[in-house]
Amino acid sequence: MRISDPNKLAGKVMKVKNGQDMTEVTIDIGDRPVIATITSGAANDMDLKSGDDVFAMFNSISVTLIKDQKGNSDNSNW
Repeated sequence: MRISDPNKLAGKVMKVKNGQDMTEVTIDIGDRPVIATITSGAANDMDLKSGDDVFAMFNSISVTLIKDQKGNSDNSNW
C-alpha cells in the first residue's frame, strides 16, 4: 500500500483517555500535539499506551491511527 507522506504524521502516544465507546489519543508529533478520537475497540485492539510509536493519517474528512504491530516505527514499507 502506498500512502502520501503529506497525509501522514509520525509520533508517540502521550496520553490515552478511555471511554465506554470512544477513546481520545493525544499524539506528540513535535510542534504541537494531535488529538485523535477513535473507537475504544480499535484502541483496545492496538493496545495503545503512552510511549507507543504511531502514525496519524489524514484525508479530507477523517483521521486514521496506525500502530505497527512489530514495534518498528520505520515507515519504509508504507
